[in-house]
Amino acid sequence: MNEFDSALQGLLNFDASLGDAANRYNGLFKQMITASVQICNDTDFDDLVAKKMRSVESRYGAKIEFSEEATDAYKKLREVVRFELSRESILSNMDYEICCTEGNLANAMGKIRGDLEKIVPESQKEVVESMGYALYSDFTKFFVCSVFDMVADAKIYQMPEFRPLQLNAMGKEIRTNVNVIHQQNSKPQKSEVVTNWFHLMMILPSFLFKKLYGVSFTEMFEVPQKQVDDAAHMYNIFVQSNESFVAGDEYKILLHLLAELGLSECFTVRPKAKGGKKPLVN
Repeated sequence: MNEFDSALQGLLNFDASLGDAANRYNGLFKQMITASVQICNDTDFDDLVAKKMRSVESRYGAKIEFSEEATDAYKKLREVVRFELSRESILSNMDYEICCTEGNLANAMGKIRGDLEKIVPESQKEVVESMGYALYSDFTKFFVCSVFDMVADAKIYQMPEFRPLQLNAMGKEIRTNVNVIHQQNSKPQKSEVVTNWFHLMMILPSFLFKKLYGVSFTEMFEVPQKQVDDAAHMYNIFVQSNESFVAGDEYKILLHLLAELGLSECFTVRPKAKGGKKPLVN
């Protein structure tokens, strides 16, 4: 067992009841981080991801087109795994999409219009609808990408060769989420309702990270305990839904989490349309 795996197992099985717990934990954490950085420096992960991509493309007979967001090896790996999920869903006839109907938008606006009307002058009330749709659209993309990324992250963890890369990538993203929440908490928001939705989704991956690597960043968010508890409850639902994952279940997870957010009536998840109007989020 190398230093990275040894430290990881030590953290996952850490016994805080033994003496000198803080120093032992910090030592294991430092060992894991140091080893992961060394492995990342010595390993051509771009090449490993490219090989994984070619293998997947060969298996499904289809080309992977990376998004503009796939700017590094780990983000590309996520998209390769998400491509696998998509192809398996198609082959199993379980291909879905998340959409916005007029009724969905009306329901969403009912939740956030009150916040927006407080900050928009009487002479500009027509702006409320466009502001509301923009917030709704931004959250939709963030929500779907966050859930799909968590599903992909759980699958990537099953590939031990990518764990050092994953540790650093996920850790960086969670710390970024911490900074975003701190910045948002320091200034007024257009809608506290929407901000709370975003915060819950930003906190959520920290629970997966704790399960995978034995390190908790959740306390760093410094948010009300209710938000932490709500995010923890959503994570437990994610785990339960992901334990017996089969093709198409990523959309079942979306539905479960939408229900927890109180947004079931604000989105429609349906079998993917073969033609016609494009969904809000692919």
